[in-house]
Amino acid sequence: MNKKAFTLAEIMIVLSVVGILTAILLPVAFQSAPDENAMKFKKANSILGTVIREMVNSDKYYKGGDLGVKPDGSEVTVEYFCSTLAEIMSTKQINCRDTINNTYAYFDYETKDLDLTPIDTACKETQPKTDDEADIITVDNVIWYESSPGTTFADKNGDEKRIFSAPDASPPTYEDEYGFDSIYKIICIDVDGLNTGEDPFGYGIRADGKILNGPRANEWIKKSVQKED
Repeated sequence: MNKKAFTLAEIMIVLSVVGILTAILLPVAFQSAPDENAMKFKKANSILGTVIREMVNSDKYYKGGDLGVKPDGSEVTVEYFCSTLAEIMSTKQINCRDTINNTYAYFDYETKDLDLTPIDTACKETQPKTDDEADIITVDNVIWYESSPGTTFADKNGDEKRIFSAPDASPPTYEDEYGFDSIYKIICIDVDGLNTGEDPFGYGIRADGKILNGPRANEWIKKSVQKED
């Protein structure tokens, strides 16, 4: 009894077809595959807004919706602010400490065409060298840290102003020449690990919870919206 089998020609035809289909479908598969960094950024960006709102609206963490004042009326330290963030988020590593001073940046938010590049620059220049130096690492391996003192920022007249640091130099009060809208704490988010690939994203956090996105964050937010459309 003769056994039926594929001929060499038939096998070659099948392999050719498989090869053609693979060449067509692989690029489509890669294009449709989600960008892990983009997904992490979108999640971290959303978490930041949610956490800051909770911090402002809850008397458990701050007094009268002021992120600079504890419930007992005392001044907020770097460690306290960091610990509050960590308590609300899902974290796997917390290393909140007061080894750096409270840091604040001057921005006149009402000025048109405001250059916010220094927010991202501050985050890049003060990026931790190792994971152990990070303030917070969330369960999805996103790194959070506060910018350290030393970076200068240009005001609306183009004059440089140093980040205000407490206790060495207390930040201006809300009622003085700078105004409440001008004082921001700089928070940095790194979605793909330290010193690799993407630069960190910077945000300015005002005492009343207003968030000022750095240029890179704004760019990625726009990309995310465009993809959804």
